[in-house]
Amino acid sequence: MLALAAGCSDPAEAPASLLADGTVPWADLKITAEDLNGRPAAPRSPAAGSRPCRAEQLSGRLTDWVRPGNGGETPHGRDARIGNLIGEVDVRNASKVECTLQGEVPTTLLAGGSRVPMLYTHGINEEGRTRVVAVPAGGHASLRLDWSGPFCQPTDGPLELAIELPNDGGTLLAPISADGRPGCQQGEGVNPNARAALSASGFTEPVAVSTPPSSPLEQLTVAVAGPTAAAAGSRLTFRVTLGNPTGRPLALDPCPGYSMERFSLGDATNEPVNTFQLYRLNCRPLPQIPAGGTSVFEMTTEVPASMFPGRELTVTWKLYLPHNAQRGNQLGAFTVKVT
Repeated sequence: MLALAAGCSDPAEAPASLLADGTVPWADLKITAEDLNGRPAAPRSPAAGSRPCRAEQLSGRLTDWVRPGNGGETPHGRDARIGNLIGEVDVRNASKVECTLQGEVPTTLLAGGSRVPMLYTHGINEEGRTRVVAVPAGGHASLRLDWSGPFCQPTDGPLELAIELPNDGGTLLAPISADGRPGCQQGEGVNPNARAALSASGFTEPVAVSTPPSSPLEQLTVAVAGPTAAAAGSRLTFRVTLGNPTGRPLALDPCPGYSMERFSLGDATNEPVNTFQLYRLNCRPLPQIPAGGTSVFEMTTEVPASMFPGRELTVTWKLYLPHNAQRGNQLGAFTVKVT
């Protein structure tokens, strides 16, 4: 995650008074997902004597592709133009003994048994390389794949994944029963040199499925308003209005988080912009949203100095409720033309 501005990071040091017009002042309270929702459960520890998994011990399948933006968000920029799919391969240990998975996972797509030509990547960071996933007998592991377009070539025959297991574990063939392909959008706004790509991460434990509790704050409405033009390298200030349509005050306790994302499509001569940062809302001067009322929060980010005049920068703001379920439409965005 990228820092977007300098400032305080301790909520106790955030401004405690409203601005003259009643707006809540912005505070640079950067947080992580762990700060927002707590430390995740510790991973399983391998049993003594567990050995690396071999392909003949495992079975795998991919049953669903999802597109970024599902859940109420509208895809924009690159995702809207050339498409991107995210899939989780479910890998099961069909043997009677535990085994382990650790390291990079080269993965290719086969159609009718033949390799589909596109760019394949499988680089992971140091944490991913050192992570050991213990897969008990009958247990599961997960492998995330990102499939980006433009994907325009036809495929003949059933699709499956050829997954090269770490530690010379052999090749695991995982059928794909999911429908969907990345987009084949071409023309204006799409780099003519762009290629379809399939990227594999490292193995992880499957995410535990649980239903988080609901929060009264999921009833808040979000409206985002910003300027239509700004200079490269300038400080960008905008306003977020949280509305309470209910008949009772809604306490900002625990104080919600939010994300700020900056996006601009790149091309042959311009580097893309794609940054994301989580923050804590400044709740010191306003502990609740009044019944039937609205409250306005000042927000600040920067227009990257590297952007040339004429380019467009989209800023997306999204509310995050700690430990709670929420609607997918508690967000807003605006687009600035760089001058």
